[in-house]
Amino acid sequence: MASTTESSCTTQTVQGTHRFQICQFSYGNVGSEDYIRSGIFRVGGFDWVIVYCPDADGDDGEEYISVYLELMSKYAEALAFVDLRLINQVTGDACTICAENRVPNQFKSSSFKEASWGREKFISKRALKDSGYIRDNRFVIECVVTVVCELKVSENKASCEIEVPPPNALEHFGKMLKDKSRADVTFKVGGEMFPAHRAVLAARSPILKAQLSEHMKENKMRHIAVDRMEPVVFEAMLHFIYTDSLPTMDDLDRDERNAMVQHLFAAADRYGLERLKLMCERILCLNLDVDNVAVALRLADRHDCQKLKEACVDFLVPSERIDAVLATRRYESIKLVSPSPLADLWEKTTRPPKRFF
Repeated sequence: MASTTESSCTTQTVQGTHRFQICQFSYGNVGSEDYIRSGIFRVGGFDWVIVYCPDADGDDGEEYISVYLELMSKYAEALAFVDLRLINQVTGDACTICAENRVPNQFKSSSFKEASWGREKFISKRALKDSGYIRDNRFVIECVVTVVCELKVSENKASCEIEVPPPNALEHFGKMLKDKSRADVTFKVGGEMFPAHRAVLAARSPILKAQLSEHMKENKMRHIAVDRMEPVVFEAMLHFIYTDSLPTMDDLDRDERNAMVQHLFAAADRYGLERLKLMCERILCLNLDVDNVAVALRLADRHDCQKLKEACVDFLVPSERIDAVLATRRYESIKLVSPSPLADLWEKTTRPPKRFF
């Protein structure tokens, strides 16, 4: 019987991502140079920086910003693919503005022209201001660098022509959630009933596992009441438990979406769903504004989330933001209902001292 063997030649690559946050965008370039370099980051054994030029004029009369990737390693040459993006600060998604994905670009450290790749007219200032990329006078440039290393030839192996489909367990679990005929437990939330499956809930949440075990001991086999939670939030949490993803929220406006994420954040902490909690925490960090930062601080303090606390502190660094937040009704109501030592400390230490002369 004839046999077939195969080997492969693969180009080894190393990929890294760096984000460069540009604050006070409207100030333009207040330094002595025409450009601003990010901090140095290392990918594939080479040192790189993102170069941002805030003032570039186009032939069409538009004002542009320029963005480049520059090789900083001395006496070096590198081959790399480059993807320069902007981060949508509402959704957290990255959008490619310019990229070189077909043929790797050759970088040489002999001069800026040979050591850099990018676009002089990266995006017009008018388009940037009209987009969702600028938030609170700041925007974020993301650079994905894929450094081409060496060729690697694999050893011979027997050829196998059986194609295996991708994993689809989560798709089946999602269908299982919709199939009420197989449910063996029901949750009553705010007058609404939610059928579910004990095995799935117990596998995903240690808190639900303990509750289900306790109800079985007490022969309360069918219905479990859930208090202090809205039905729509519980439904979204069930969606995550079965599919490991957040439900679509396209029918909600920005404030409604933010409120849903806040409630999901608290629900995730309540039921020990650590991945859901981190997903919500990330969304809250990316969508801080004057109206919701006080609520985010309260959540971070109550649920012991250091990253969210740090994001709130960074957001409140400009003094005018602190004054605006402290003047909101939401902050005052939170302070009265649930005073936080951290919030009191901010109010005393971060407000600029009054001048009497």
